[in-house]
Amino acid sequence: MTGVLLFLMLPGCSSDREGSGDKPQLLAPALVSEKDGKAMVLVPAGEFLMGTDKVDTENTHLKIGTVKPLYLDQKPQQAIHVDPFYIDKFEVTNREYKQFLLATLYHDRPSNWQGDDYPPQLADHPVTNVTWGEAMAYALWAGKTLPTERQWEKAARGEDGRLYPWGSQYQKGISNMGLEGRKDSAKVGSYPQDVSPYGALDMGGNVMEWTRSWYRPYAGSDYRNKKMGQRLKVLRGNGFQKGGHYFLEAYRYVFHRTEADPDEFYENVGFRCVLEVKDLG
Repeated sequence: MTGVLLFLMLPGCSSDREGSGDKPQLLAPALVSEKDGKAMVLVPAGEFLMGTDKVDTENTHLKIGTVKPLYLDQKPQQAIHVDPFYIDKFEVTNREYKQFLLATLYHDRPSNWQGDDYPPQLADHPVTNVTWGEAMAYALWAGKTLPTERQWEKAARGEDGRLYPWGSQYQKGISNMGLEGRKDSAKVGSYPQDVSPYGALDMGGNVMEWTRSWYRPYAGSDYRNKKMGQRLKVLRGNGFQKGGHYFLEAYRYVFHRTEADPDEFYENVGFRCVLEVKDLG
């Protein structure tokens, strides 16, 4: 793949199971995508703890009027191997999305734009009001793809099973989410403590993010609901909220997953992209 500039070339820790077997690779800890100019950070190969074994003993979903019991479709917690990949350090912004539109003559615009342009004050805020297909179109134009939910969770969570990108203790005000959040998007990187073990920012809050994954049960889970299958895509991360059940603790955890119609768009859903190491050859 062309269009990618590596920098800070240092030994990485990687053994790509789908590529070179057990032969170690030298991977830069960061790179810049030449096509869209975005900084990306390395998530090395290895296992991480995905999901949770938490149980909602109080049946909170019955009290708040949601159909799905809390935590049930995020079970069981399990060790998952993920091959190395790079992920955008920041969510894709309105300014960056406009580059894609101009380069490709793509016809649709986010619904919160004013004609062919974004509101000037939102230039460096994450682009929102884009469907899954529009997000994927940007990713492919940039020579990347959207993350699977496994990739997203590892990039946000690291290998130690933490509950938030920054650790396992919730800290008010260090991420754009919850009651103390802005109730609107923020410029990417405005919350420097909302940073994952690999250096990706805003994975705790700001906007929820599209993934490549269909909403399906985890391996080993016996939980099923009628929404599962190849109909809805998984959103990951929390984001700014203006009200409702997303303020609850259970929705803030980095293992939380939400399902959404890929043909719809939402004011608090954006995306970031990944580049898989096997695509660098």
